[in-house]
Amino acid sequence: MKKILWLVPALAACVAASGRSEAGGGECAPAGAPQQLVVTGPECASAAPAFAEQVVTGYRAELRTRTVNRTVSRVVTREVPETYSYTEYVAVSVPQRQTVTTYQSVTRQVPYTYTVSVPVTVPQQQTRTVYRAVARQVPYTWTETVPVTVAQKQTVTSYETVTRQVPYTYTVNVPVTVPQQQTRTVYRQVAKQVPYTWTETVPVTTVVKQAQSYTACVPEQVSEVVQVTRQVPVEVCDPCTGCKRVVCQPVCEAQTVTRTVMRSVPMTREVEVPVTTYQAQQRSGVRTVVECVPSTETVTVNVTSYQAQQRTETRNVTEVVAVPREVTVNVTQYQQQARSGVRTVEEVVPSTETVTVNVTTYQAQQRTETRAVTEVVPVTQEVTVNVQQMQAVARTATRTRLVSETVTEVVPAVEQYTEMVPYTYTVPVALDSCGGTPFAMGGHGCGHRKSRCCK
Repeated sequence: MKKILWLVPALAACVAASGRSEAGGGECAPAGAPQQLVVTGPECASAAPAFAEQVVTGYRAELRTRTVNRTVSRVVTREVPETYSYTEYVAVSVPQRQTVTTYQSVTRQVPYTYTVSVPVTVPQQQTRTVYRAVARQVPYTWTETVPVTVAQKQTVTSYETVTRQVPYTYTVNVPVTVPQQQTRTVYRQVAKQVPYTWTETVPVTTVVKQAQSYTACVPEQVSEVVQVTRQVPVEVCDPCTGCKRVVCQPVCEAQTVTRTVMRSVPMTREVEVPVTTYQAQQRSGVRTVVECVPSTETVTVNVTSYQAQQRTETRNVTEVVAVPREVTVNVTQYQQQARSGVRTVEEVVPSTETVTVNVTTYQAQQRTETRAVTEVVPVTQEVTVNVQQMQAVARTATRTRLVSETVTEVVPAVEQYTEMVPYTYTVPVALDSCGGTPFAMGGHGCGHRKSRCCK
């Protein structure tokens, strides 16, 4: 896109250079500046731009796969039969005579004495005070408030709305337009050609050898101590029966075992990697710059000002006027009047009387009875019991043991890598107006040195 946009400043420079060719002639553009074009002669101003196709070679990264041989270590497990000996404890019953003490319950009658409280009721004479209610008539007097209505004349003031005409004066601003001469500054755009320089970054791909780190699994024998629980026969005595017997109790002991573990070992190998770097290259050209140039001019404008004028008119004003008048109203007053009457009043009068009541008291009495008491009596006797004894018996058996071995083998593996592949594509480039080499190819801008365009 940048190469196509070079035509815009090139055409502008071709038109501007037509005047300079008559004054002293021009000179062709140097190599390496495709954006700068200096053309002389009136023939170049009317020439149409031409395009040509140019083949460009580029590089792109493609992901590919390949098969490589890798050495892999794996653990192979196999079963190995082996013969081992062990000791087995067999329970054997042996009859023995033992003296056993048993406890029997014996019931017998035992006398005992206890105390009983017996209630005794005795009649007694008691004097008590009784309160009785007595009703009687009592006169009383009260004051009652009675309402009395009286007609009175009162003066009431009412307010009425009255409308009247009132003159008033106000000020009005009237616009007046007067033409005036004013000086103003106008900015106009002026285009000119300005040379400039820019830096272009070009990608460069090189193959670099780099050290790659990877991890390999290496088998290693590791010994560790593990806790193993086994049953051990122990002779114990029963506290209830006194018999001795053999029981198996778990015993925890430490054993050393060996196992194979895979340990990760870091390794380094050298691989070739395409590395793309960017190099900065300087480019120069000419571009059109538009500047704003100020200019002063005098114009006639209409200036509007406002003048104050006094005006008089009338408006309606509403007022509220108080109007007094006399009315007759009913006024209620309260008067107090004395009243008398009779009401019933109850009084509590105490009276004394003698009554006979039964009084109950409790007397303690001793009594004797018998009750059954159960006792535990020990009884000794001789019995025959079977005693379990453990005898050690040596036995031989065959078992299968797993053995782990590390086997190293070469296996094919598929890996992916990136390869820079060249490809070509066609781009349109602009030719100069004289039919010379394209601008994008770094030519001089003209097909030959001694042409009528380049003098």
